[in-house]
Amino acid sequence: MCTKIIPVLWGCFLLWNLYISSSQTIYPGIKARITQRALDYGVQAGMEMIEQMLRQKNLPDLSGSESLEFLKVDYVNYNFSK
Repeated sequence: MCTKIIPVLWGCFLLWNLYISSSQTIYPGIKARITQRALDYGVQAGMEMIEQMLRQKNLPDLSGSESLEFLKVDYVNYNFSK
């Protein structure tokens, strides 16, 4: 997990550094283009990290019912397990 976080941190540092350096110029701004392939990779990598983090945590089971007046629903039963 740490090996995937390091490139993300470097990317954030690079964008932050570009933002800081461009804000001191006459015409500040960043123009960037990102491809659909890069977006798909980001979603895939993010989902893998989230799934790994959720596997390590123990989430409690929740169940009950709730009244949702703002949706004009009398009650909703819910049950979340693992």
